[in-house]
Amino acid sequence: MANRLQDKVIIVTGASRGLGKYMALGMAAEGACVVVAARTEQATHAILTGTIYETAQEIEQAGGVALPVRCNVADPESIESMVAATLARFGRIDVLVNNAGIQPAGRIATIQPRHFELELRINVNGPFWCTRAVQEQMQQQGGGAVINISSAAANREGLSGHYGVTKIALEWMTKAFANELADAGIAVNALKPRGVIDTPGARFGRGGNEPQNADPKEDFVEASVILATATPATLTGEALFEHEVLARFGRGASLAPSPHG
Repeated sequence: MANRLQDKVIIVTGASRGLGKYMALGMAAEGACVVVAARTEQATHAILTGTIYETAQEIEQAGGVALPVRCNVADPESIESMVAATLARFGRIDVLVNNAGIQPAGRIATIQPRHFELELRINVNGPFWCTRAVQEQMQQQGGGAVINISSAAANREGLSGHYGVTKIALEWMTKAFANELADAGIAVNALKPRGVIDTPGARFGRGGNEPQNADPKEDFVEASVILATATPATLTGEALFEHEVLARFGRGASLAPSPHG
């Protein structure tokens, strides 16, 4: 354990399963106190397993610190309640990981409007409201980091349909927040998997089958830990694949200033 995130308070949305859960566990292993934020309090689907309480329990069983909080990122009031619960327990917020997202079926020309509106509310408005909800606390502390989880769909120039639209918007929003919050000491970056990572969501889309040639989840988690240490002086306003982060900085890297100067 390198303890690169020792005593940092980190909110991970969508952390009941999949990438969110993997990052929550990985960041806790690096010493962070993790707020496990998601909607799922009770799993009822055979493939889409996992709850906020199960993720928190795994963290604590491994010796970490976790706080499960129900949060619907499509609802600003739910976000505000989650932030309030975090501050009541830990008194600070160092990192926000905007991971919660959905990908409804269908093409952009045929998707039901209500499904597209929900996709926008969760994939775009959710990170907007979450970032807005934590920025004041981070400024008071002298800084922090925001990681927006994007997708390769943002790089496919219109070939990824409605989901790609939301991820392109998320990456532009990442740059906008990074520009405006740099003087406050807040780094804002986006991280995305190069391919498919084995998650319950990925299996759900394949009828329960394990995805073939899946990328190692460990690489994505390591990249997320590195970005959690970012500052405006070291990295901000970028949207990177996990392999780009690892190639640029190396495994085990920390982008925070050295305590020894």
